[in-house]
This record gives sequence, C-alpha cells and structure tokens, in this order.
Amino acid sequence: MTADDGAQARSAALTHQRLPDRSAAPLRPLGSRWAALVLAAMLVFAIAASALSVQRHREFRTYRNDLGNMVQAVDSTAHGRLLETTTADGRQMSRLGGHVDPILVLFALPWLVWPDPALLLVLQAIIVALAAWPTYRLGLRAFGDPAAAALCAAAVLLYPPIQAAVLDEFHPVTLAIPLLLGAFVALEEDRLRWAVPLLVLAAMCKEEIPLVIAVLGLYFALRKRRRWPLLITAAGAAWFLVAVGLVIPRFNTEGAVLLHRYAGGDAGLRPIVTGLLTHPWRAATSLLDPTGLRHLLEMLWPFGFSSLASPLTLLIALPEALVNLLSSKPQQHSTAYHYVAGEAPFVVAAMVLGLQRIGRRLLREGRRARLVRLYRLLAGAVVVIALVATLTVGPLAGERRGWGKLTSPAHREALAAAVAAVPAEASVSADRVASHLSARRYVYTFPYLDDAEYVAVDTRLPQSRPRSRALAELQTSGRYELAFSRDGVLVYRRVK
Repeated sequence: MTADDGAQARSAALTHQRLPDRSAAPLRPLGSRWAALVLAAMLVFAIAASALSVQRHREFRTYRNDLGNMVQAVDSTAHGRLLETTTADGRQMSRLGGHVDPILVLFALPWLVWPDPALLLVLQAIIVALAAWPTYRLGLRAFGDPAAAALCAAAVLLYPPIQAAVLDEFHPVTLAIPLLLGAFVALEEDRLRWAVPLLVLAAMCKEEIPLVIAVLGLYFALRKRRRWPLLITAAGAAWFLVAVGLVIPRFNTEGAVLLHRYAGGDAGLRPIVTGLLTHPWRAATSLLDPTGLRHLLEMLWPFGFSSLASPLTLLIALPEALVNLLSSKPQQHSTAYHYVAGEAPFVVAAMVLGLQRIGRRLLREGRRARLVRLYRLLAGAVVVIALVATLTVGPLAGERRGWGKLTSPAHREALAAAVAAVPAEASVSADRVASHLSARRYVYTFPYLDDAEYVAVDTRLPQSRPRSRALAELQTSGRYELAFSRDGVLVYRRVK
C-alpha cells in the first residue's frame, strides 16, 4: 500500500466513525443555519405569546390576582417603595411577605421607561422563549448534530405546559424555566461561571425553586462523580429555609401563604418536613393517585414519554411536583397554570438526554451517519407529537377556565372609559379593571372599600352578598357620588 492509499483509508475511517460521547460532541454548529432557525422560532414564539397575552389584558381578562399584584410591586419599587403591595384586607405589605420573588426588582428600571402592564407580559414572553437556546445547546452535546438539536428546541416551544405558563398572566416563577434549563446546560458543560448567576436568578423567582436547585446539585454530584455540586445543594436548601422560615415571617406575621396549603402547614414549616421524613410513602402516593397520574401524563405525553428514558434527570423535578400535588389548591394539580415552572425545565432536559439514550440502544452498532439520521427521526417524531399536543390540549386549543369571559366590544369600551375616569394617583377599589389600575400605592379589591377615593365596579359580574352590601353602601352612605356609568360599569368618587 502506498502512502496515498494509507491516507485515503484513514480519511474514510474518520468519515464513518461512530458518534462520540456527548462530552466530546462539537459545539461549533452554534453559528449554523440550524441555529438561525432556532433563533427565528424563538422570535416567532415571543411575538405570538406577547400578542396573545397583551390582547387578553386589553380585553379585561386579567385580574388583580395576579397581574395586578405584580404591577403594583414593580411600580412601587420604581418609585422607591421596595415591592410594596396592598393585601386583600387592605394592609400595605412587602410582597416578600407572600412570596419570596425579589427578581421583580429587576423590572423596575424598564418600568420607568414603559409603565404599562403590557411590559411585564412582553418581557415574560421574550424571556421564556430563550428556553429554546439551552435546549439546542444540550441537543448539540447529546447528538453532535445541529438538525436534531434544532428539532428538540422547536419541541420546547410547542410544549403545552410552557405555553400555558407564559400565557397565565405574569408570574416571576415562570421566568425560572429558561434560567433553570440554562443552568442545567451550563453545569453539563462545566461552565460554572455561567451556571452560578443563572441559579441565583432562578432562586429569586419563588421560594420553592431553591428546593429544585438543591436536587439539581445532587444530580450533578452523582452524574459527574464530584463533590463540588453538593455546594449547590447546600446553598439551595439553605436559601429555601431562610426564605420560608425567616423572610416571609419577617414581612408577614400571618406566615407563609405557601405553607397554609399543606397538612400541618398552619403551624409552620417543621410539621411539613417532619411528616415528609416520617411518612415519605404518603407523599410518594400522591404521584400515583388519579390526580398525580393525570398530572404526570400531561407533563410527559407531549414529548412522547421520551423523558422517561432519562429518569434521573426527570427526578430533579420531584420537589416541585410534590409541592404541586400535595397542595390543597386545585390549580396546582393542573398543567394549565404557571405552577409547572419548576418541573418543565427538567422534563425538557430529560427529553433530550432520553432521546440520546434511546438512539444508542436502538443502534448499538453502526456508523455515525446512521445514528445521526436516527436522532433526527426521533427528534422529528417528538416535534410532531408536541405539535399534536399544542393543537389538541394546549392553551391555543380552547379557552381555559379562569381566563375570564370575553365581553362585548361595547362593554370593553365602557371598562376602558372607567379606567380613564380614575386619576393616576388616587387610591381605588376595583374588580374587573383592577389589573389596569394597579400602578398606584393603594389598590383595594372590591368589595373591600377602606377609604378608597374611587371605586370602579362592573355590575355584570356575579353578585355575592358582600358585593351587594358594598354597592348599597356606595349608593346610600353619602360618602360617594356616581362619577361614571355606562353599560353596567360604575365609577364612584368619594366626597366625604
């Protein structure tokens, strides 16, 4: 054999080599046309989610709880009152007394430029759209193929739980989706300097997210067979205890709202922890009862159950799953709300790593080109399933309960006129239009009146006894006069 023949043989061997281990998979296709397609898909998602969220708000189908609360907290911070909000019983309190989500402070500066609830909705859509990028990076690492990685990124944007979270008004915890997923990929790539700030930001999204971060540290300690990820576990557990045991009681003498949803939670965090440690099977059975099984089914089937092929990765979502399923609040059992934000990132990561494992088991022997084609086929199948899920059970497939009934154009015009009739700095009590009037210091939820200078009421809403009593007081007490009335929408102005 000549030297040229030997060189050709070595070249052919390199051309047909098997796919290397993901730790050595190339990342140079980050600038390829597939990366450009992922960025384009992210842009489309952000624009569509922004438009739908803002439209729903303009149609007066958002509420004081929760968009209005976030608007007031951000507006207060922008004006020097750190996260101050008005509670349902009329108290002025830091939002940290309800939920520890100080990431809201970061929205104060852009709020000064665009002081409108639409700002929060648009920024949330943009931030959540970023979840596709770490998915793409993880796919490159797992498959060594940008096409299969891009398909996985597309599946994430089609995933109904993520779509539902981003369309569920505005919640800081929803921002944890791309942050946790980005931190997972950064740790997978041994990029600690990127992982740490992402984990810090994620921990600022809500008080239970540090529990997920603690399990994430355990995962990488096992996966990489190193001890340093246990520092992440310790930090996550410590911040959870500080947030729930010290921060919330410091700002709210009534204790953590989160704990009141669990058996024994009225007495604090200790009975819950004790119950979990002494009777772990009771917690585990919540995953196997009809509610738990339905929750798991709704989280897993839109990816064709591929996440189950990477069970250890999937287990990182366990703390958030238990927080949801053990709660007495029925909305937490559903995947149609923002409560899945701590679960979704790891269902996504498990999907990518699960596809890698499935591909290698199906094609133990073979050339790289065949394995790459298999990965593309598997990822394409997941995209198709995710698209079917979006069209059949996703938030675009039908109106979700709790989104509010769409009113007539004439009624929406009356509601908009009522909002315009309330001065910007006046204290107000409101019902349907409360999320539009929350950028002020004092915002009460009708029928609670306190000393509100203005009261905005939609009489077409279902009437309860407290609402009827409050309306009678407005009409007969002499403290208020009618300042606006159109199509059943009333605005009263205090005169005494």
